[in-house]
Amino acid sequence: MRTTRISAFVTSLLLSFALFSQTPDSLDYSYGQEDYYFEQEEEEVYEPSDEEKIIQDESDRAREVLLATEDIVSYVQYLLDNDSLVVRYAKYDSGDQWVEYINSNDASEALLGRLDVIDDRSEGFFYSKEYVFNENKAWDFIYERLYDKSGKLIFFVRQYNTYNSGCAEVAFERSEYYWDESGELIRKTYEIYDSHNQSLDIQDCWMEREVYDKIMDKETFLSIYHFHQSESDEENNNDSIE
Repeated sequence: MRTTRISAFVTSLLLSFALFSQTPDSLDYSYGQEDYYFEQEEEEVYEPSDEEKIIQDESDRAREVLLATEDIVSYVQYLLDNDSLVVRYAKYDSGDQWVEYINSNDASEALLGRLDVIDDRSEGFFYSKEYVFNENKAWDFIYERLYDKSGKLIFFVRQYNTYNSGCAEVAFERSEYYWDESGELIRKTYEIYDSHNQSLDIQDCWMEREVYDKIMDKETFLSIYHFHQSESDEENNNDSIE
């Protein structure tokens, strides 16, 4: 009788242990799968880079500032198109200094970068357009900077193009930044498009994010680039004052 009770107790204990050891495994496995997929979905949230962000200050003061800056930008484009007041510098394989640009095939073979500069003292602005060339001597990046009469950066452009985006034969990016006189960013635009000017989706493309500096004041810009104007260039700038 006692042996029978002990046997029944042992059997009951073994059954309870078997059920306990099986049930948690199945529950843990199911929960782990759901948690895994939930975490994967969270990781796929796209975060735009600084180049891709869009900002617009809708205040009347911001609109007024933007109109004034856009007028200067339009005038700069007119000068570039007509090659007026534009002084060009270049950096070549042979050195680190920005020197007078030489427009020849031989010089182009060694070209690393080019600067188009407009120093219009009569209108009170300083503008530069920098081209960064690759090993094939085609531009990869373009940086435009516009400084007001007090030397503050009020307009900056970054352009980039690549054949390696994975979303188009050639993909182009353009970002524009506008600041007011206090250094407040009042507009930031972004567009990405192909060689036919058709819009692309940035999430379908791979676009390089290089290291660069907007350079927020003219004095710092001039100290970094170390180019110097020839006598003829100085005369052109003096003529613009008159």
